[in-house]
Amino acid sequence: MFRQIQENIQNHYYEQRITPVIIIDEIHMAPNTILDDLRLIFNFKMDSANPFVLILAGQPQIRNKLSLNTSAPLRQRITMRYQMQGLTGIETKEYLVSRMEIGGYKKKIFTESAFNAIYSATGGILRAINNIAVQCLIYSASNKLDVIDEEVVYQANIEAGI
Repeated sequence: MFRQIQENIQNHYYEQRITPVIIIDEIHMAPNTILDDLRLIFNFKMDSANPFVLILAGQPQIRNKLSLNTSAPLRQRITMRYQMQGLTGIETKEYLVSRMEIGGYKKKIFTESAFNAIYSATGGILRAINNIAVQCLIYSASNKLDVIDEEVVYQANIEAGI
C-alpha cells in the first residue's frame, strides 16, 4: 500500500503537474507507529524531492510525540511548524459579534463584561468560545434573559460543567 500511495503522489506531481496536499487532522491521537509509517510513506528519492505537501494538524501534545527519539526521522523532515494562538480579547468580542450577525441576530445581547468573562474562561480558543457562547445562549433563553453578562457566563459554565 505504501508503494501505491507513493506512485499516486508521483503521478499527480510529475505527470499531471498537480502538487497533492495531504492533511491529517487530530494527529496527536495517532500512535507512534502511525508517525513512523508516515515517514516511510512520504520518503521520496532520498528526500531530494518533495512532490507533495503534508500538513499534520493537531493539539499541542503532538510536539511531545515528535520530540521522542523514535520520531526523530519524521521530525527532521518537517520544514515548517506553526502553532496557532488564541484570539485576543478584542478579537474574541469581534468574533462573537460577527457570529451573532451571521446567525441573523443584530441586537447587542452580550455585555462588555460578558465578552471579558468569555475571553478569560477560554483564553481565546475558538472551540471553547463557541461552546461557552452556546451555553450562554441556552442559559439566557431558558431563564428568559435579554442580556448576557458575566453572571450568565458564570452560570452557563456551571450548568454545562465547563
